[in-house]
Amino acid sequence: MTASPSKRKPSGPMIRIAAVGVVLTAAVIGAAGLFSLRSGEGAKAADPLPVAVMTAREQDTFVAQRKFAGRIVPQRTSDVGFELGGKIVALSVDEGDSVQAGQALARLDTEQLTNRRAELLGQRRETESQLVRADSTMSRTAKLAAKGFSTQQSLDDIRAERDGLRAKLVQIDAALRAVDTDLKDSVLTAPFAGQIVRRFFDEGSVVDAGQAAFRLNELGVLEARIGVPIALRDRVDVGERYTVTAGALSADGLVTRIISDVNAQTRTVTVILRIDRDPGFVPRDLVRLSLDEKIRETGIWVPATAINESLRGLWSVYVVLPDPQDREAGLGRIQRKDVEIVHIEENRVYVRGTLQAGDRVVLSSPFRFVPGQVVRFRNAPEQAVTQGTGR
Repeated sequence: MTASPSKRKPSGPMIRIAAVGVVLTAAVIGAAGLFSLRSGEGAKAADPLPVAVMTAREQDTFVAQRKFAGRIVPQRTSDVGFELGGKIVALSVDEGDSVQAGQALARLDTEQLTNRRAELLGQRRETESQLVRADSTMSRTAKLAAKGFSTQQSLDDIRAERDGLRAKLVQIDAALRAVDTDLKDSVLTAPFAGQIVRRFFDEGSVVDAGQAAFRLNELGVLEARIGVPIALRDRVDVGERYTVTAGALSADGLVTRIISDVNAQTRTVTVILRIDRDPGFVPRDLVRLSLDEKIRETGIWVPATAINESLRGLWSVYVVLPDPQDREAGLGRIQRKDVEIVHIEENRVYVRGTLQAGDRVVLSSPFRFVPGQVVRFRNAPEQAVTQGTGR
């Protein structure tokens, strides 16, 4: 008699299949739980990203700050040299020395001039002696002529000799004054107080008349010479003060002169500003003058942090479009708008393009948003937004 199927014992393979089924069922249940857990984490991570926005404001014009370069120079500078040629026998100063007006800087060899002066003095004494004798001879001849013992011709000859000696004395005195002047000019002196910035010769050098021996810069008074385009000439007025900068240094400069001669290469005029309070400028320092220029161009100011590189050499900004279907206030979707940069300043950019007035511009875009991405936006405080109308 055969046993019924309900009482038949399961074989080994069937037991293994059942065990595998149990394991698979448990794995499915575990995976479902893990998926459910991770889905909850993903939902938490997918909360809308908070962003700060500004309201775009369109304007017809903007004020651009233009900077123009120039140099700091002493108010007076001079290449000083001897007025006569000769050999330099002494130098009293060197580069970097400060000097006072009239201070001796260098001296030429004066031996020939000294000998010439002694020779002229000898000639003068000789001529004076001859003149004394000529005066005596003329006095005696005049008495003899009056008594008829001498001719008028003899008297005229003696008078002419006396007058010639007197003229010779005048010539000798003039030569002596010229030698004294050359002796004085053999000592080179400073025409004004300043600093020696360059020395061109050493002792023993032979220089020509007028050849520069030192370069002297006046101390204490500095000027800035800056080239300004002709188009902005009317923005600078004599007597007005403007700020000039050199790195971290800045100072007020008073416009004293404007040289109207136009530089043919740069098409600029030279504006000269006197620096009354020197913050530490050094002659030949590169300085900059800032001028505001009003430009008629419709556009919008946005922070530089809002600009992103786009396609085909363009730039873009991200704006937030509020979602009218979303019941929760402050939610919106990201949209990218291409813009063209018109003007750049330190922390803001003037742009034009598809950006419109009233758009909510994302203030900072450290990474690329995905168009259509949901974000939670808030309006930034007015003082936190760099506006072009705030100038």
